[in-house]
Amino acid sequence: MQIPTEYHGREQAYIKHTILRTYLTRLFMIIGNGETVINYIDCFAGPWQDESDELRSTSIGISIEEMEKCVKGIRKIHGRSVKFRALYIEKDPKAYQRLQAYVQKQHHSSITVERMEGDYREHISDVVTWCGPHFSFFFIDPKGWKNVIGGATLKPLLALKKAEFLINFMYDFMNRAASIDKHAGEDMEELVGEPLVLRQDLSPKQRQDLIISKYRENIKRYYQGGRTVYIPIERPGQDKVLYFLVYLTRHPLGIAVIKEEAEKGLVLQERVKFETRLQNQINKNNTMDLFAESNYEQENIETRMDDQGNATQFLLSVLSSKNPLLIDNECWADFLENTDLYPGDLQKAMKGLLQEGLVENLDADASRRRTRIIQPNWPNKSEKWRLV
Repeated sequence: MQIPTEYHGREQAYIKHTILRTYLTRLFMIIGNGETVINYIDCFAGPWQDESDELRSTSIGISIEEMEKCVKGIRKIHGRSVKFRALYIEKDPKAYQRLQAYVQKQHHSSITVERMEGDYREHISDVVTWCGPHFSFFFIDPKGWKNVIGGATLKPLLALKKAEFLINFMYDFMNRAASIDKHAGEDMEELVGEPLVLRQDLSPKQRQDLIISKYRENIKRYYQGGRTVYIPIERPGQDKVLYFLVYLTRHPLGIAVIKEEAEKGLVLQERVKFETRLQNQINKNNTMDLFAESNYEQENIETRMDDQGNATQFLLSVLSSKNPLLIDNECWADFLENTDLYPGDLQKAMKGLLQEGLVENLDADASRRRTRIIQPNWPNKSEKWRLV
């Protein structure tokens, strides 16, 4: 794997943008089958850390490129035309000048590209009006965390009936600030919706799980009927979460799709971590570890085995021998929303249980299936599972 040169030194952005790109492609193609207008809104557009005129390594360039592809794809696959509308918001004067210059050069027959200068919070009512009744996808990627992504702040946007969100929750910055008195009160309460109590005896993982769960609970109070999942993005070369991408949708299929793309991103993230560690070693010692590749593969195998073991225990806890469980889209989304597991973990776990004769599918012979052992609503019919 070769990390693009424009992402050197900001490998975490490469992972984030890869997930954004692949998810937008699938989302737009699905939504385009039923909508005539699709909105894309970037609340912190930048551009940042890309000096090229094309802005290929920014969310701006990525989103426009994906919209262009999907206009053609929707016409080819679904035989219909869809209008895309993009709105990019930026408050930094210099960044906005570059944004403005870029937008003025955009001329697309099926994409309307607009920009708005200033703090997105000051334009929320205008953004709501701009969205209208159309499906709207929000990418909210701030540099900080204070008073920008809390439920109360986002309330008017979260109230939109046809809206989904991908929010960058800057965990590393926020976690350090949580122990500072001046941030521990109102700032934290705005973020998680209640006073945040962090006991001293919490492990780093427990502290992390508590904070992200409180944030998700808070955001769902305002996003009625919605679901949330999160994707951890680690600091390059380290086993330490830098930020979470928090995704909000009201459709169970959206949870499955984002988790599938996140799982691909997880493999990419492990590879980027390895590449970063190796490059750091070369820069420091001017030597290459001949065993690094095998060590990386072994660590990755062990991690995935742990995840599969957790998935096996989870499935054993939700399945019953007396009451068969219908695993439809809603149930599958529940699995993915309420655990840290990925679709591949659950599929491999169910395959193992099936091979051991511990579970059975009451509606189909799943023994011949290789990867998609569980098939929610496939083909157009969900299936019941139970413990043997």
